[in-house]
Amino acid sequence: MEMIFTKEKKWLDKWDKFVWNNYKGSHLVFSDWLQSYECYGFDVEIGLYIDNGKILGGFGAIIAKMSFFKFYIVPHGPIMIDGYEDGFEALINNLYSRAKKIKCCYVQYSMPFSNNSIIELYSYNTELKYKIKNLGEEGSLFKYVYSSYGINWLDFNIAKSPEELLQQFATQPRRNVNLAYRNSFQIAYPQTEEDCRKAYSLIERNAKDGNYSIRKFEDFKKTILSLLTKRKLFLMTVSYENELKGAALFVDNGNYLTYISGGTKKEQPDLNIGYILHWEAIKKSYNKGYKGYNISMGGSIGVQKFKAKFMAKPIFFDNPHYHFVISPIVFKLFLFINGYFKRNKVRISNILKRIK
Repeated sequence: MEMIFTKEKKWLDKWDKFVWNNYKGSHLVFSDWLQSYECYGFDVEIGLYIDNGKILGGFGAIIAKMSFFKFYIVPHGPIMIDGYEDGFEALINNLYSRAKKIKCCYVQYSMPFSNNSIIELYSYNTELKYKIKNLGEEGSLFKYVYSSYGINWLDFNIAKSPEELLQQFATQPRRNVNLAYRNSFQIAYPQTEEDCRKAYSLIERNAKDGNYSIRKFEDFKKTILSLLTKRKLFLMTVSYENELKGAALFVDNGNYLTYISGGTKKEQPDLNIGYILHWEAIKKSYNKGYKGYNISMGGSIGVQKFKAKFMAKPIFFDNPHYHFVISPIVFKLFLFINGYFKRNKVRISNILKRIK
């Protein structure tokens, strides 16, 4: 058995297949998703624990660079195949050693630990923590790469079909779903770059109106189009009377669908477009034979309340984030000036592009 670090396409393809087939995997470590950070001047690589060419475990890493600061970030995992959990200690040791070798001042990873039986398939039991000698310090001190911290889960075990599930909804969301489908909507799945751009522009407009940030299409299009081609991602649009009314982006992890972001036109009367987007995703999840739907964590209070109407329950991983400070002086300097970066995410994005 050996440990390798690479970004060779042959191994990236094998890694993507490994993640796809691993219930503990996440779209956050698909090679295309990792590479979406390259537009900010970041680098990426994968670390693989292999035996005779077979991947037993590994991690996807983003090497974040800000001027002379360098950080080694694993947004989800490491992950192993079932039965090889004893390899985690070696993986984490190699993760640390690799970050130190390439002169990073800080390393961070995020393990999906949970004892919640609802997401047992998608997480590692917390008993695993006590088998690893040095997990590092708890907590996330680097906030510029999204790292997994839970699943907002709609469990399909409570109903055998979408129709049966709908009957368990509260009166108001059940009524809104039914009202939405009384209109003659057109559901579409854009495939071309131009159609994807048009759909995503509605998502961008909602972000602007709601005063929250998402990635610009130009920064994200390579990832969207590549994952779309590989059938690991899809954009869904809802149109009414030939006018685009809503759009949403979803990723297929190989074991469940994850909602990424969406947007709808705010009009009166309310056509309940948001209900259609998520209900279509729920039906698609059932058709794929998945055990649930991840409507995703986070969002404003209003967004979180809307997601809860679909009976989704946010399940937080148990202390998922761990880190090592490799160069304390350098990292303290970063923390000192981090207040500026924290106050202006959009501006820092533009700065990163100029210095890459």
